[in-house]
Amino acid sequence: MDANRFLSSDEKLLETGLFSDVVVKCGSKEWKLHKAILCTRSVWFEKALTGQFQEASTGVVTIQDFEPEAVEWVIRYIYTGVCDIATLKGPEKTTKTNFVTSFEVHSIADFFALTPLAKIALDTLTAEFDSKLPAIQLQHETCEEWLPELCDAIRLVYEDIPISDRTMTPMRQAFVSFVHTARFYFLQEDRFTKFLDEEAPLLALDLFRAMRTTGDFIAHQLDPYCSFCKNKPSRAEKGYYTHLAPEPLKVTACCSNCAVKKDFPGGMQDWFGKDARALG
Repeated sequence: MDANRFLSSDEKLLETGLFSDVVVKCGSKEWKLHKAILCTRSVWFEKALTGQFQEASTGVVTIQDFEPEAVEWVIRYIYTGVCDIATLKGPEKTTKTNFVTSFEVHSIADFFALTPLAKIALDTLTAEFDSKLPAIQLQHETCEEWLPELCDAIRLVYEDIPISDRTMTPMRQAFVSFVHTARFYFLQEDRFTKFLDEEAPLLALDLFRAMRTTGDFIAHQLDPYCSFCKNKPSRAEKGYYTHLAPEPLKVTACCSNCAVKKDFPGGMQDWFGKDARALG
C-alpha cells in the first residue's frame, strides 16, 4: 500500500477538520483534530487524551508553553510526517540560516516526545554546520552575515541553564562541536570572543572543556595545505582536522583523505590519551 496516500488523506482531515473529536488551542489559534491520529503518533497527546487529565473528558487541549506557529509545525508533522525546516522561516523572514528554527523545532519536538521530528531538526542543523566549515576553515571567509544568528541560537540553547549544569543535550553538543571544530577561526574573531566574554560564559566553559580534552589551547593560523599529502583541501571536504602534534606547539593540518589513512578521528577525541597510548 502507498503510505503517502494515507498521509495525504490525513492532511486533508487536518485542513478540513472533518470528523474531528479534539480541539487544540494555543493563543488565539485553534485546530479541530482527531484523537486517533494524535494519540497513535504522539505519546504526549496519548497521555493527555486517555488519562485522568481534564483534556481526556473535555476533548480540549490548551497549550501555553509555545507559540501558535511552533504548535502548527508539530500538528502538521503529526498529520503528514513531513517537516522541511528551511520552509518554516517563511518568505517574509530575512534570516540567512536555520540555526534558530532548528533549535525551536527540536525543543517542541522533544516536549511532545516526537523523536523523529527532533532528529530532523538536529540533522538539519548539523548539515548546515557542515556546509559552513569549509569556508571558514579552509578559505578563512568571514562569518559576518550569519554570526548574529549563530549567537541568537546559542543564547536560546543556553537560556536558563545553570553554570554548574554539564548535561550535554544533543543541541548543546551540536553547537559546542561546531564552535570547537572551527576554534582556530572563532577564537580570532573579535565579535565572537566578545560574545563569549559578555553573554555566553557557559559556552566558553564548554569550549574550554573540549579544548582541555584535546590538549589544544593555542589559536594558530592554519597551514592551507595538508601536512601529509601537501594538497590544498577543497570546499567539498566533509572533514578537515587541525590538531597539536606531539612536537611542542606544532599544529598539524590534515585533509579528510589523509585523516582516514592515518586513523585521525574528529576534533572531540582525547588526543593526549591517544598519543600516550601510541608512545607507551
